[in-house]
Amino acid sequence: MVYTGIVVMLKIEKQRSKEKKGFSLVEILLAIALASVVLMVGFQLLILGAQTNSRTESILTANSIAFAKVQEYENKKFSNIPVGNASNNYEVEDFSVQMLADSNGQIKGGTAKVYSQYISSKQDGNGNQQETHDSSNLIKIDIVINFRYGSRLRLVEYATYIQKGGVGR
Repeated sequence: MVYTGIVVMLKIEKQRSKEKKGFSLVEILLAIALASVVLMVGFQLLILGAQTNSRTESILTANSIAFAKVQEYENKKFSNIPVGNASNNYEVEDFSVQMLADSNGQIKGGTAKVYSQYISSKQDGNGNQQETHDSSNLIKIDIVINFRYGSRLRLVEYATYIQKGGVGR
């Protein structure tokens, strides 16, 4: 009798295991919902990465253009460097059109200008150095690029000093 009871129990257990093959509908729906959330987060990260990459390329392009303009002025003879005056805010060159052409579409609009002025320094009564604009031996060059990326205004600015006899000489 004991043997028959064990056989019956094994048959019942076999039937139960046949019923539990596969996943239930609830388990499948939960897996689909979880996979959807993971995919949505992944796609959002891809979109954010592409936007960050594009913004970084625009800023890098503006920096490269500004640095090239600094080098252009550093390679000029001192006597060939134009010097602005106060009436035009010391502006000597507007290279906005050149910037747009050089950016290969990375920068869609904006301004790019060069400002220069003669500089010398004097000490005030407290021993502090103050810049004055009355020397003809030192020129300060400012390269300023303003451009819009999305809704934000971006600014790239480089400055250098060029003294008579060359940069750093």
